[in-house]
Amino acid sequence: MRYRYWLVAGAGIVLGMIFLVAGVGKLLAPTEALQLFIFPAFFSAALEVFILDWLPYLEIAIGVLLVIGMGARLAGAIALMLTAAMATNNAWLLASGLGEEPCGCFGAAERIARVRLSVMGALYLDVMMIALALLVILYYQRGFLSLRPWIMKGA
Repeated sequence: MRYRYWLVAGAGIVLGMIFLVAGVGKLLAPTEALQLFIFPAFFSAALEVFILDWLPYLEIAIGVLLVIGMGARLAGAIALMLTAAMATNNAWLLASGLGEEPCGCFGAAERIARVRLSVMGALYLDVMMIALALLVILYYQRGFLSLRPWIMKGA
């Protein structure tokens, strides 16, 4: 039982760190980060701008909540929906023959770390992130809206 607690807390921390790096990277280089993002035809231009402007902030907020464990199940559910949308986008790009193109998912963080993540690699990462989010949602010790951090486990 104790191992499961630490496994799920670790899953939340890893997922949160991925979101933090992606959000900060997109803030540092917004044009670089979202070059291959495809919007459905029914999205309005205003909605596209809203998503592109607020996506890094949303990712940072999700990352912080998951790392410290406040509202982890709720943050995990939002992370699951966001990751599923990005996985759908990457699958669409892969079906369009753009599997080897750089995804730009981490913005400037890719350039700083000197790593090039392709669309195919991003899809693999998305699948792993969906598994981590499901672990957090299904097995986190606190309630869905609990705001007590994992650090305060015994309190």
